[in-house]
Amino acid sequence: MAHIANKIDAKDKKLSEIFSKNRYKIDVFQREYRWKRTQIEALISDLTLSFLNSYKEGDNMSDSNMYDCYYMGSIVLCQSENGDLSIVDGQQRLTSFTLLLIYLYHKQKELEVCDDNLLELKDYVYVKKGGKRTLVLNIEKRNLVIEQIISDPRNINNLIEVKGVEDNESNQNLIARYQDIEMFFPKEMLEKNILPIFTEWMLNNVVLVEVRAYSIENAYSIFETMNDRGLTLNPTEILKAFLISKIEDKYPENERKAEDVNSFWNERIQKIRLETKSDNADVDFFKAWLRSKYAEDLGSGKTDFENIGSQFHTWVKTNTKKIGLNSYKDFYYFMRSDFDFYSSLYLNINTYKQNCVAGFEDLYITRYFGLPDSLSYPLYMSPISKIDDEITVNKKIHIINKFIDIYTILRFLQRGTFFLRVVNRYIIDLVKKIRNIDYDTLLSIIENEVKKQPNFVFDFGYMTMNSYYFRYFYARIMFEQDKSIEFFEKLSVRSNRGLYVLAPLLSYDDYFEDTVDELKSKKYSESVANYCFMKRTDYDEYIGLSNSNEKMSFLVEKKYINSSYNPESYILYKNKLLNEAIHKIWGANNLLH
Repeated sequence: MAHIANKIDAKDKKLSEIFSKNRYKIDVFQREYRWKRTQIEALISDLTLSFLNSYKEGDNMSDSNMYDCYYMGSIVLCQSENGDLSIVDGQQRLTSFTLLLIYLYHKQKELEVCDDNLLELKDYVYVKKGGKRTLVLNIEKRNLVIEQIISDPRNINNLIEVKGVEDNESNQNLIARYQDIEMFFPKEMLEKNILPIFTEWMLNNVVLVEVRAYSIENAYSIFETMNDRGLTLNPTEILKAFLISKIEDKYPENERKAEDVNSFWNERIQKIRLETKSDNADVDFFKAWLRSKYAEDLGSGKTDFENIGSQFHTWVKTNTKKIGLNSYKDFYYFMRSDFDFYSSLYLNINTYKQNCVAGFEDLYITRYFGLPDSLSYPLYMSPISKIDDEITVNKKIHIINKFIDIYTILRFLQRGTFFLRVVNRYIIDLVKKIRNIDYDTLLSIIENEVKKQPNFVFDFGYMTMNSYYFRYFYARIMFEQDKSIEFFEKLSVRSNRGLYVLAPLLSYDDYFEDTVDELKSKKYSESVANYCFMKRTDYDEYIGLSNSNEKMSFLVEKKYINSSYNPESYILYKNKLLNEAIHKIWGANNLLH
């Protein structure tokens, strides 16, 4: 038994193998599920872009076997004598993949994927062992939420105030992250001929290293080595070791330089992790920095952007000349000066996006809906150079933020979603175009890019396109009127506890059935122009009213509708106001406002 307890196994495993015929638990002292929107957004972006780099139109399910694999790191498990598996390290990823599998399960049904391409995804969510059927990720306090997402995610918000859910951090994050998946999963992938191939690829080409121990002592020893002391599994530490090795030589002064940069590097990495509240933020920083300053196309469809994203430490080792690293002095100043400047810049941008800093409220507001961080941070950092003074740096940040705001809003209003591959290619090209340029040139380029965006006329956009986005859309319009951050945040809350509801005012049955033709009535009743923010107390009273006359009187009394409008003219008037607001806030002529 002692021999078995000391045994350690490590093996590459497909995602399908990880989730097949296994039941996992986590110990009570483990941390909660704490992934934020940034991590889910990055996971979806990385997976879908990796898939699209291999996918060709006309491919079928079997072709995915030849696609590139995607490595997701390692997980550490402890197997007890009865065969139960505890997750020592990796529960954040496994939980997130569970949510993604459930999302794909629902989308398969909605798309009515044919039987030949239909994957039994519930087999990766549930397991039957010892005559007992449970969730694969069997964590009792979270099972109610997961079961609700599986059965009917449309009513997921009903759980938010349920006892045992409301006061549980993991459950609140499960709900929020599933809604993030619904928002960020690229609509271009939701096609009958693409989604099954992506799902097959994800199950069989996404690979993790499973490290399995047979005693809790060994499992946590491995975990601590990987996270505290080990160099082999941390790309930031691998990069540091390589750079310092190029500084050290037989001269004592270089040894002192190496000690200096080692101490500075460690302090700054710790600061990045602490201020961003993310153990992986240093990795995100290096990807953003290297992409913003050095990444180029390589031909044959491959780019530095992809290689930096997968193994930035290896990319630096093979691209020292591109970075300008030739002598030990170059390596020293790269670590002591460049790293200092751009890590400080990264931290400043993060602070502006996560906190409401005076003078940078625009970054705080637009973080609610914009580009993925993997694209936005390289774009912010690209035009900024070490010779820029503080005023110039801030002006460049503001102009890039305004561009991101205009670009994302207009693309979404026009298409209802982002076509990830198109957006990714466009932003990569723009990052290269604006690299290290002066402010006036940057402004000229951004003005031209904004003018290239199609003129948009808001014509009865449907709430079904993305209800989360339109909540943000309305909140932004109201924010631009009074600039109240506190009010904007109240409007943006997505839960049953929110003080405001984005509510439809005029229903088809109550107002339009006898006044206009059926096609137009559906267009009016489902239009975004038919919605507004209503106080929750008003909304609860409004939906209890029994007929259209009572409802209209209520709306007029509460000043949601002017008494001079009938239902049809109200929708037309509101649509006109929305168009005016779009052009005022996001029009090309307002780039500097």
